[in-house]
Amino acid sequence: MKAKIMKLSKPVNATSRMARVDFPKICMALILAAAPQVGLLNPTQAAAEATEETGYNGGKARVNRSASLRSLTEAVASASCRVNGGIGVEMSRVELSSSRQDFGRIIDGLVNGNPALGMPGAEKRARSLDELRQTTELWEPLNTAAERLATGPGTDADAAVIDEGFPALFEQTVQLASVVSGQYANPQQLLQSDATVLNFAVRQRALAYRMTRAMCELATGAASADTKAELQTTVDLFEQTLIALRDGFPAAGINPPPNDAVYSSLQSTYDLWREQRGLFDAALAGDVPSDENVNGAAVLTQKLSLAMNNTITLYLIASPGQDGVYRVPLEAYANNELKKWLSDPQLISAIKAQNDAHDGLTEDAVIALDQQWRAEAGEGGGPLIEKLLTDPVSGWLLGQQEATAGFVTEVFVMDNKGLNVAQSVETSDYWQGDEAKWQQTYSVGPDAMHISEVEFDDSTGFYQSQASLPITDPATGEVIGAITFGINVQSLM
Repeated sequence: MKAKIMKLSKPVNATSRMARVDFPKICMALILAAAPQVGLLNPTQAAAEATEETGYNGGKARVNRSASLRSLTEAVASASCRVNGGIGVEMSRVELSSSRQDFGRIIDGLVNGNPALGMPGAEKRARSLDELRQTTELWEPLNTAAERLATGPGTDADAAVIDEGFPALFEQTVQLASVVSGQYANPQQLLQSDATVLNFAVRQRALAYRMTRAMCELATGAASADTKAELQTTVDLFEQTLIALRDGFPAAGINPPPNDAVYSSLQSTYDLWREQRGLFDAALAGDVPSDENVNGAAVLTQKLSLAMNNTITLYLIASPGQDGVYRVPLEAYANNELKKWLSDPQLISAIKAQNDAHDGLTEDAVIALDQQWRAEAGEGGGPLIEKLLTDPVSGWLLGQQEATAGFVTEVFVMDNKGLNVAQSVETSDYWQGDEAKWQQTYSVGPDAMHISEVEFDDSTGFYQSQASLPITDPATGEVIGAITFGINVQSLM
């Protein structure tokens, strides 16, 4: 699949693009003072989140997954408020169900290991296990209540369990993330200045969910005396931090963006925020948020969270020599997990059958098939595309992809000429024989692997890389084809 290639250019000078924002001292105090309350990691911990040892032990995934529990805690509280308040119930239930399941899956993976989540083995460190036990104890009553609210029939009592229990759970997830980060730390690979920037970028996601929760509480009459002040602080903190990240804020240890790609990502996030922050301003001015306003805030939160994830990815791969941040775990994941797909008898039979059918196919015929595919793709479908997408092997690939919980974003298999045999999603072309994914795998030998540069996939909204491997006939050891996996890089980091 042809994705939009991400270009990382030389460092930029923020002052040459726009007048630097002159932050008053109160803004720096706001940024720094609020940090512990939303679980900000220290530089060593942030370094652990952004890097890991050359020997892949799932450390990066563990740090990333444990840190994400903070945002999921806020997401559960926000969605619960909206479900109980009858605001966008269908969408809110989907969000609540998804957040609940993600929380449970991450906790289980942190304890028992889950290769699909990047954690190859069970946790063995006593302190981490103890923190996980405490987190689970706090989570269980909220999980039960969230399940009832998400599937019905939920009650006010269920919503109260979540409303009363999530603050303690949030604090515990902060503690858990700190312990996991410390125990899997490898700070030698990341400068402290970079780690400081990542600290603030990670924090933005939790702030976004917190704003929507406060909006819901104001709309439904569930607000406390402190809710409006909490919303004001969170709105101010989110905006000032976003500006500080975009322009640099040396007084707080935040350097300007390292390149144009990072700057552009932050600028587009800022533009989105400024365009829609009026939702929150109206509530702060005294207007009771309408259901439409609360739903709008929820949608905005999802967009802001995704945008910050993309920015964090760009920060991680922007530092010189940091391509190992994604290449090391990606290669390990491909070798330890994805290679298991390649011995499936149905898959092998399909490749061999197509190789036989295409025996003697000329180059002109190959190009003609590729042109047919492209024409059908431009018209929204056709017999060639339909044939591949409805093939049983394509269905099997899609099922395998979905079981990776978002790690694999696409997968397609190629024959001995580079033509697609089966695929989980529609690709932009049919012939891959002119590309490195086929040339540097099938043509190299059974032990080859090709890892592409990071690209932005417009269809998914994520940054991804592709891992390509040769496929051999188990009976003979002969290379008969190749396979390409699209991998969500953000899941690895």
